[in-house]
Amino acid sequence: MGSEIARSVPDHPENSASDGTPSPVPPPVRPGRSRRSASKLMTLVAGAALVIASTPMWSGDEGAALDDAELSAAPTYTIGLQPPQDPGPFPGSVTPTTPTITIAGERDGESTFDVVRYDQVRPKSPGQLDFDHFHTGIEIQWWLKKWAHQRPDIVDLYIVGESFSGQPIYQVTITDKSTGTDTDKPAAFFEGNRHSGEISSAESSLWLANHLISRAGKDRQVDKLLDDKAVYIRPVNNPDGHDLYLYTAQTNRSSVRPTDNDEDGKLDEDPGEDLNGDGYLGQVRRYVGAGKGTHVIDDRDPAKIVMRSVGAGAGDYLMSSEGVDNDGDGRENEDGVGGLDLHRNYPYNWHVMPGYDETGRNLTQAGAGEYPLSEPETRHVYTWLMSHTNIGAVNSMDTRVPMHLRGPSTCDPVECMYTGDRKLYEHFDRAGVGFTGYRYSGSVYIDYATRNGGDPEALFGHGPDFGYFQYGAIWYGDEIWNGGDFVDYDKDERFADWERSRWCVENRRNNCFLPWTKAQHPKLGEVEIGGINPKFWAQNPAPDLIGKWAANQAKFNLYLTESLPQVEISQVGVKPLRAGQTDGATHEISATVTNTGRIPTALEQAKEVKIVAPDTVAVEGARLVGDAPQFFLDGGKKQRVTLRVTKADTESVTVRAVSVRGGLDSAPARLR
Repeated sequence: MGSEIARSVPDHPENSASDGTPSPVPPPVRPGRSRRSASKLMTLVAGAALVIASTPMWSGDEGAALDDAELSAAPTYTIGLQPPQDPGPFPGSVTPTTPTITIAGERDGESTFDVVRYDQVRPKSPGQLDFDHFHTGIEIQWWLKKWAHQRPDIVDLYIVGESFSGQPIYQVTITDKSTGTDTDKPAAFFEGNRHSGEISSAESSLWLANHLISRAGKDRQVDKLLDDKAVYIRPVNNPDGHDLYLYTAQTNRSSVRPTDNDEDGKLDEDPGEDLNGDGYLGQVRRYVGAGKGTHVIDDRDPAKIVMRSVGAGAGDYLMSSEGVDNDGDGRENEDGVGGLDLHRNYPYNWHVMPGYDETGRNLTQAGAGEYPLSEPETRHVYTWLMSHTNIGAVNSMDTRVPMHLRGPSTCDPVECMYTGDRKLYEHFDRAGVGFTGYRYSGSVYIDYATRNGGDPEALFGHGPDFGYFQYGAIWYGDEIWNGGDFVDYDKDERFADWERSRWCVENRRNNCFLPWTKAQHPKLGEVEIGGINPKFWAQNPAPDLIGKWAANQAKFNLYLTESLPQVEISQVGVKPLRAGQTDGATHEISATVTNTGRIPTALEQAKEVKIVAPDTVAVEGARLVGDAPQFFLDGGKKQRVTLRVTKADTESVTVRAVSVRGGLDSAPARLR
């Protein structure tokens, strides 16, 4: 089914770290904390910083394949700005040349997995960028390095930090350096692949970077944007998870840090297994006789591939996920690789995970991590943002719903947001839908939680809440791709697998579902394995569709960038003062400062938490008498200011508008 699998995994691979790192010692059990709770705390700090990749994953050197991408100390590299260097020829393989990879961390289950070489990750023409395939970490790194080497006038490449396993996390800054440094300009930050399998978000990030870089010098709109603004793009926030998803059959969501998802005291002990060798973790159906199962073949599906639940004792088949019940708890795959949620690890309104609340009665948040920003992938976002407060718009993207998703995540926006801020967000909700056609837009707490009925539901430690309530910015966490939900054939305002299958049949697609194939299950005997394609249909589009979805999302992100606050100074006037002024001033300078952007130089929430200093006007070449004016500017608004100065040795001065998120602008003046 469009993949090759390199097999050499033993039945019971050694799971201990190969660098001699001792196993972590469990923390002491505090009074009132159970041994299981202490064990869970240990799982959050377990795992050495080891690398998930072999030489080909780091350098693009496609030499002789090893038996395994071995656990080893991370290669030496410098965190920070990278010198522009030619990355060399396009990699000979965009997947590891080894038959297996071994992931970092000590766990009770498998750490070594077969490498799968999916057709969906193969470029049409090596070295030519296309968006008809999914880009692996090997290819993404090559392109980022290539762009930094080819366009040093507009691209800087950074390694912003390391992942859990020690891999570098890459990011590009894109701006016209001849018109100013990136930190002197309004900026937007875009990020993909926080969640491992949500690879469409990396594609949209990459599409945007390519659009800006390839169109610079050819497109006036792009040139204007890069003249005035800076764009920070981090295509892959979570390289460990991204690699595991695209290089193996695993369908992990989080980072690879070992975690006890089922609270049985064991770590990652029950991942899925690819039993039929097709490179996917599909569904398992087992015929048990008429009226003895829970499912039947859905007769509404023209392909007769979809199963329908009809309840116990009414069906012909029993269903499960592809894998084995490794820990004997009656469930398959309930504790696979990782389990923390990098999007519940932000500091605003963070809550402990289930089992860690000592009262036993408070609200908790699954996947939250040991403490806010405990995970390096999230922490590196936080530190970049807090050191680059010129960022006024963020989109940290996911898949699927689809939705333009933003805060609040724990309260009704009418009740807990400033009215002006909320209305601005609502404008972007509508604008986003205009670019993408997404079915949903709005807040996590109301619009996302109730989209299929039900009551509002809180998410704690969520990025969009940090982004608004603490960082005071426009912050989205958009969900790309609709999961194949194109037509609601029965008009019930819901989408079912039979409708997804029917659309695929009508559109002559044979890549949406995996055909049912017979296989021998080690515990259940003869079964059939198939169902919806978990990677390239359920969670992400087929490769021939990703370009459209990536581009539409990127166009909304461009709109956010174009909407950033932008201060401009004009109408500068100078008035000589009579000699003998009591304050010593010799001249009075007046100027108009305009915010030509749509977004205010500070949202009301940003003012409340004082994340940015007020806008002001400075004079270079003369001494300011008294205090500089301080103000904030809404989108499209002006401020007339007057400054009293004392002339220095020169008549020529520079009047400069200064805004943390609106950038800088200056105009000359003469003190005659």
